[in-house]
Amino acid sequence: MEKNFFRILGLLCLSTYLLQAQNTVNYNFNGMVVQGEASGGNVVSDDIALGFGMGYDFPFANPRFEFAIKGDYLWINLDYINDSDPSNISIMRATMNQFSISGGLNIYLNNNHNVANLYQPFRPYLHVLTGIVAQSNSLEPSDNFFYPSVDGFLILPVVELGGGAKIRINPQWSFNLNIGFRTTFSDDIDGLLGNTASPDIMGILRMGVSKRL
Repeated sequence: MEKNFFRILGLLCLSTYLLQAQNTVNYNFNGMVVQGEASGGNVVSDDIALGFGMGYDFPFANPRFEFAIKGDYLWINLDYINDSDPSNISIMRATMNQFSISGGLNIYLNNNHNVANLYQPFRPYLHVLTGIVAQSNSLEPSDNFFYPSVDGFLILPVVELGGGAKIRINPQWSFNLNIGFRTTFSDDIDGLLGNTASPDIMGILRMGVSKRL
């Protein structure tokens, strides 16, 4: 039993070593929307988030699986308008700077999962990530905006599910498109506390290139 364990461990280490030449670094531009719970529908929000990020992917044991590490920055702008009473419209402008570091697994969907999979021109994948988000909220409410809000600095856990595809440009470079849905299991990201405190859902788009090292 002990010998078999060390043999399996040795094979995993060897295959990982042989695949290390396929490590890739990713450079991407980011866009994001925040689906917050705007106080039970009484407040209308308009949001946009733009940023950039980097990532590092490296196969583990089998070309179908990659460890993935991502670092992302997003500048978020949210404008809230409460126009339920036309004679007393209130607004709040919210600006956020969000940094996140996450790690997890890319799972490739190609039928061929041997080393040749690494050289296919189109490689779709799913990903599962977990990590932390650090975000600073700067809120500017009007004098008549009385909804509970979350100002200041936040550190929260984050989970992200999504997918994407790498499309080869040449042996060294690939175009990389990635879409993910993430949550921090809190109602703090959008700066506004809703009536039911439902978690905010973020949809993030990463578009860029990957370079094989």
